[in-house]
Amino acid sequence: MKSYETFEDALSVAEEVLARSIAPNAGCALIAAIAAKLSYPSALEPFVAIAHDQEGHDAFGITAESCIDDIVHACRNLIASQT
Repeated sequence: MKSYETFEDALSVAEEVLARSIAPNAGCALIAAIAAKLSYPSALEPFVAIAHDQEGHDAFGITAESCIDDIVHACRNLIASQT
């Protein structure tokens, strides 16, 4: 099993989300976990916030499904920031 620990791993996961090789919600959670291992770099902060919103916010109208567009947007921004 691959270990996801580096910023480059986060970029790779973002690319996989955009390529539809990994589900956006799972990819977001994975990038948020990488962010925690890296002491929360600012470029990965959107994923931490979205990952938090994916669970337990149904009463506020925020669901995992409703976060998908934000995840895709965050992936695009992350990749664009590195080119």
